[in-house]
Amino acid sequence: MIQVKAPGKLYVAGEYAVTEPGYKSVLIAVDRFVTASIEASNAVTSTIHSKTLHYEPVTFNRNEDKIDISDANAASQLKYVVTAIEVFEQYARSCNVKLKHFHLEIDSNLDDASGNKYGLGSSAAVLVSVVKALNEFYDMQLSNLYIYKLAVISNMRLQSLSSCGDIAVSVYSGWLAYSTFDHDWVKQQMEETSVNEVLEKNWPGLHIEPLQAPENMEVLIGWTGSPASSPHLVSEVKRLKSDPSFYGRFLDQSHTCVENLIYAFKTDNIKGVQKMIRQNRMIIQQMDNEATVDIETENLKMLCDIGERYGAAAKTSGAGGGDCGIAIIDNRIDKNRIYNEWASHGIKPLKFKIYHGQ
Repeated sequence: MIQVKAPGKLYVAGEYAVTEPGYKSVLIAVDRFVTASIEASNAVTSTIHSKTLHYEPVTFNRNEDKIDISDANAASQLKYVVTAIEVFEQYARSCNVKLKHFHLEIDSNLDDASGNKYGLGSSAAVLVSVVKALNEFYDMQLSNLYIYKLAVISNMRLQSLSSCGDIAVSVYSGWLAYSTFDHDWVKQQMEETSVNEVLEKNWPGLHIEPLQAPENMEVLIGWTGSPASSPHLVSEVKRLKSDPSFYGRFLDQSHTCVENLIYAFKTDNIKGVQKMIRQNRMIIQQMDNEATVDIETENLKMLCDIGERYGAAAKTSGAGGGDCGIAIIDNRIDKNRIYNEWASHGIKPLKFKIYHGQ
């Protein structure tokens, strides 16, 4: 049996601006995973078993380019898995790979034991885990870039609004600088050419760059206990785009801040990183002031203010509106003081580590 895992993610900086091609963000992979296990089937059937969604495996059949599952409810719940299989197998066929029957099992520990979502990008990790598992099963030896692109094409077929940064960091792991691609261009390529050709082309705006964190730097993660609605928040930002002067200023400020943050990484400058994290928080707060929904909620504000009191640089992570905040510290300070005060205010410390790959 082949087993692969794809990590969850958190945004460190550049949220919202990252939805525009060419505007960079910084993300981390965390040591919580979607795990995919795959083995050849001895029968003339294939099955998918999602431990988090279904207690029993479901059988599927191939119908030209489509995967057919007879149970409509299961098909809907497994749409990310199914679409990833369809896209991968279209590519495999174009490489003259003979398709085989298999049993695929998906498991996840991205949420807590009672099913609460932390906002770690579970859909992206599902797509990546399936593509990685099939890559090994068919011994395709694909590069990280091709694995990323296959997962993105799957994501776009599902009409997702995502910047796909969560997919990138789930593939590459560690610390990552990322800017998204021209989505309209890729959609057009998907309509006009084959999966194979889309993979081979350079995608305008796409930037994926692993980063090395400064020595002694650590990321603390706190969870507010309330999930965010990323699509709702992203659609609110779309409304703000209707004011070009405000939105243009926001993009410029985010661009400068994140470029300076990346420079601080490359020059091993923890103080520079903290300065840019604080600046990025202020940029997001300006957007918050214009928005009709809270990006930095009261709980996230408390999380950040507690971190700052103990010398950390803190901000919301991702779309805000709930989920997680982060605090960047020099690990020579006592992080337990932050953890303890977070906990006393109902903020759950998530003692995840940054995942740097298998």
